[in-house]
Amino acid sequence: MITLVRNGFLQLGLRAVLSTTPLVREVRHCGDWSELEDTLCANKVDVLVLHEKDCSPDRGVLADARRRRPKILLLLSSSDVSEEVLAGPSVPDGFLVESELTATAVGEALQRIVVGEVPMPTSVTRALLDRVREPEQQRWRRDVPLTGRENEVLPMLAEGLSNKQIARRLGISSHGVKRIVASLLLKLGAPNRTAAVVTAIQNGLIAY
Repeated sequence: MITLVRNGFLQLGLRAVLSTTPLVREVRHCGDWSELEDTLCANKVDVLVLHEKDCSPDRGVLADARRRRPKILLLLSSSDVSEEVLAGPSVPDGFLVESELTATAVGEALQRIVVGEVPMPTSVTRALLDRVREPEQQRWRRDVPLTGRENEVLPMLAEGLSNKQIARRLGISSHGVKRIVASLLLKLGAPNRTAAVVTAIQNGLIAY
């Protein structure tokens, strides 16, 4: 695994944490966006660690040397996820929060993200729920027609369960779960599982 970290004192500290995480084989530190793009073009990247300040809607989808989009683990300044981050072309696959950053939190987030789960701190989920409760946000809710099985799977995505875990819980095949998840992403207009969970929370489709 290659994990890329942008510049800054906090990120340099994060690099040291990543270097001691058993799951990580190699860490590349990029000083600026140009260096990041060059590294992606020349290497196979599994996980990309970015700070929210690096996210911008005018930047294209990030892809590595195999033209494959790496998993993106986004470091947030606070528990609140900005709309600009969610509207960008490279929607994160998971989140970390600066104030909650520990070696254990980083290790667990990496373990979950590489198997297709959604690492999302509880504080981020609460912030999204608080946003849903705001009157001005409620006006923007949209009805999303989900099947009974999709309604069963959606909360499990929010729990961060993998397809295999969902399949075991429902007593169906992993292939069947994959089809259901694909349908959910399409209906929610989400590019990945994290975006689907965020959209579901914002639209009141997940009860907490």
